[in-house]
Amino acid sequence: MAKPAIGMMTYSFGRSIREGCMSLPDAIRLCATLGVEAIDLAEAHLGDPQADISAFLAALSDTGLPVASSHTGLDLITRGEAARGEREQEARRIFERLGKLDCGHVMLGSPTGDLSAEDWRREYGIGLGECAPIAADYGITVTFENRGGPAGLLVGTADHCEEILGHAGDTGVRFTFDVGNFRYVGADHNAAFERLAQYTAHVHLKDVVPRGESFGMVPLGEGEVDNAPIIRKLAASGFGGCLAIECGGLGTDEDDARKSVEFVQNVRNEG
Repeated sequence: MAKPAIGMMTYSFGRSIREGCMSLPDAIRLCATLGVEAIDLAEAHLGDPQADISAFLAALSDTGLPVASSHTGLDLITRGEAARGEREQEARRIFERLGKLDCGHVMLGSPTGDLSAEDWRREYGIGLGECAPIAADYGITVTFENRGGPAGLLVGTADHCEEILGHAGDTGVRFTFDVGNFRYVGADHNAAFERLAQYTAHVHLKDVVPRGESFGMVPLGEGEVDNAPIIRKLAASGFGGCLAIECGGLGTDEDDARKSVEFVQNVRNEG
């Protein structure tokens, strides 16, 4: 039976990339040495549309690591023909770029605007549904995730996510299950998984601890979120997708990533 791939979000190296201590190609090569099997790419890390990404492509080629998913944002909630045309044009630009990387999924966020939570979920779901067939032209599946922080009021619970999926309709929109983000909204991630597993195409593994009035990330296995049951369930079910690690906060980005990969390896390989 196939096991899910251990992935790493480039977001986990965001601090090092911002500070100039590590380039995106450096991060990819490091991932390969840690035992990572797939990449979850922050589309923003590629730079502007005209940026030279040849070094990144070389790192992918040299390591053999696939881009399992990417995440970016679009205005999915503004209606009208003009807005729809602009959205499709921008979506095609993004999807064409990611398609050249053989990216399998793209997670789309959206501004909140001044809509009520219920209206936002409706328009967000409709917008996701509009983008799904466009992404399919490039071999990409559209997903969205449950969020923490202020966005958790809009898309933080299983109820919210099912509502959005309903508005997306039968368009091929799928779900990125973020284990740690359920902690931000006080929800049980295991109960949420039972409801959302059938829609899940991609997974974000995250561990957090209280920090001030919110939470901060830590390496997997060192916080309050037990990711292990979700990993075990997915491995036992034959889930062939990616378990993308989102970590950071205690040590260096490299140390936090190494600890997190080892945690997932140990749990995934128990059986």
